[in-house]
Parts: sequence; C-alpha cells; structure tokens
Amino acid sequence: FLLFMAAGNIYFDRHPVFTYGSLAITGGMISGSVIVAKAVVTLAAVLSFSFCVPFHRFGNALRSFGVPEVFITQLQLVYRYSFLLAPEARSLQKARDLRSFGNRGKDLFTTAQLIGSLLVRTTARAERIYMAMTARGFRNNLSAEDNSPFTAKDGAVVATALLCFTGVWLLFRV
Repeated sequence: FLLFMAAGNIYFDRHPVFTYGSLAITGGMISGSVIVAKAVVTLAAVLSFSFCVPFHRFGNALRSFGVPEVFITQLQLVYRYSFLLAPEARSLQKARDLRSFGNRGKDLFTTAQLIGSLLVRTTARAERIYMAMTARGFRNNLSAEDNSPFTAKDGAVVATALLCFTGVWLLFRV
C-alpha cells in the first residue's frame, strides 16, 4: 500500500526540482522517498518499542488509548503464534529443498504451492488452538489487567524517548 502511494506521487508530480547529472529529480520522487522513509522510521520505532516492552503491557497501553478490544486480541494472538509459524515455514522449506535437486522445484509456482500449504496448515492449527482455548474458558478477551503505578523510572524512560524523538525530528526537519 505504501509503495503504491509513493509511486502515485512519482507519477502525478513530474515537475523537476533539480538535476543530478543527467537525472532530473522530481517533486514526486522527493515526496515518495519521504513517505517511504517516514514509514520505515515509524515501523522501526514501533518494533524497537515492542522489543523493549513485554507484549501484554503493549496491549494494555493500546487498551488505555481506546483501541478496540478485537484489534488488541488479534495483535496479541498474532504475536503469540508467530513463533509457531516460523518453524512450520522452515520445515516446509527444508522438505522442499530435500525433495528438489539443484534449482529444480524452487520456481515461483512451487513457492506459491508452498505458501498455500503453509496457509492451510496454519489455518487448521489455528482452529485446533481456538477450540482448545474455548474449551478452557476463553471469551475473546486476552486482557491481563495491570494497574501498576507510574514510577520515576517510567518517567525517565518517557523523557528519554521524547528527547530522542525530538532529536530525530530536529535532524530531519524540512
């Protein structure tokens, strides 16, 4: 989606801003690059944050911002079971590599079949996991209430993050 937005900017804004050798740099190229760069920085910040904070606390933070419970539950389940998806994909890839010789069996059609097989396997596993969860009393809510008070350490982390973000903002301010 993001690349389509950037490509749209390149297509619609064709006025040259400056030239670099024989290459004319257009406003669309610049704005498309800015869109992609901002998305990459945002994604890196979210990933860095999610690696530093336990994921259940991340869910609690989203809940306090008023994010719908269905979305939070979906994120928590994807996070929790993505660790099962990676080994499943590796085992399918290993099976494909053992059954193929050289580069045979590594074309786009075979890879598409492999991804389809992975989808079928993970869907079946997800249904079994959901049935087990409902048998144990799951009611579509993974919230673990955490009402820990805001401490000085939390304030220091927030202040440090704000300083870092302000520094990055000042660095990239246009």
